[in-house]
Amino acid sequence: MKLQSVVLCAALLGGCSLVKSEPQRSYCEAVCDWAVGCVSVEREVDLEAMRASCVSAAEAVDPACADASAGALDPLTSEALSACTEAIDASASAGECDGFTGSIDDIKTATTAPECASEGAAAQEVITAAQSSTAETNEELCTRFSESFCLKAESCILGDYAGEIPQEAIDAAGGTPYDLCVAGVSAITNECVSSDRYAPEESLDDVNLARQAARECLIGFDALTCDEIFSGEMPELCAGSFSSTEDAAAFAAALYEIGQAYAN
Repeated sequence: MKLQSVVLCAALLGGCSLVKSEPQRSYCEAVCDWAVGCVSVEREVDLEAMRASCVSAAEAVDPACADASAGALDPLTSEALSACTEAIDASASAGECDGFTGSIDDIKTATTAPECASEGAAAQEVITAAQSSTAETNEELCTRFSESFCLKAESCILGDYAGEIPQEAIDAAGGTPYDLCVAGVSAITNECVSSDRYAPEESLDDVNLARQAARECLIGFDALTCDEIFSGEMPELCAGSFSSTEDAAAFAAALYEIGQAYAN
C-alpha cells in the first residue's frame, strides 16, 4: 500500500478501511502485458511463461503490486491504479514498443506513463524489471540472426523462381535455399552461442556492442535488398554483429554461395 494514499484517504475521508476494492489487475501485470505483447511481435515466444516470469520479476521490485491482485487497495489507490493501467494499455494498443524492442537508446530512456506517478519510486523499477525479464537470450538472438538471413535468402530465390523452386533445382543445389543457408552458417551460429557473443547486458551502462549491432540489424532488416544479401559482403547495417571480420566475411560468403547455387 502506498503511504501517500493512506494519508490522503485519512485526510479526505476522515479515515477509511484499507480493504475496500475488488481484486484488480496490478501495475506490474499491466507493464508485463505491454512488454510481452511488444516482444511477441518481434519474435516467437512462450507468452504464458514469459508473462509469469515478468510479473514475478516486477513484483520483486514492487511488492505492492500484490495488493491489487488481493483486492487490498483503498478506493483512492484503486482509482489511481485504474487510470495508470488504462494509460499503459493505450500505449500498448498504439504499438509503442521502443522501450522494450527498440534500440538500446530507446530502452535506456523508456519511462512509465505519466498517469502512473501514483506508483511511486518503484514505477520505473518495474519498467526495468520488465525489460530484463523479456530480453532475448544470447542463444535466441544468435539463432534469430542467422535464421533471418536464411529466410530472406530463400525469399529472394523464391522471387527469382516466381514463387516456386522446381525440385530439379533443389536437387542440383543439394538442398533448399534455407537448409543450405542454415548449414552454411552453422559454425558461425554455434560460435555465437558458445562465446555468449550476444549476451544480454547486466547493466545498460555497459552495452554489449555486438548484441546491439545484431538487434539494430534485425530492426532494420526489411530494408535489406536481395542484392545486399547475395553481394558477398555483409551489409553495413549488420557488419558490427560479428566478433571478427573473418566471421563476417565467412557469413557473407555462405550467403553468396547459396545465391550462386540457385542462379538461373
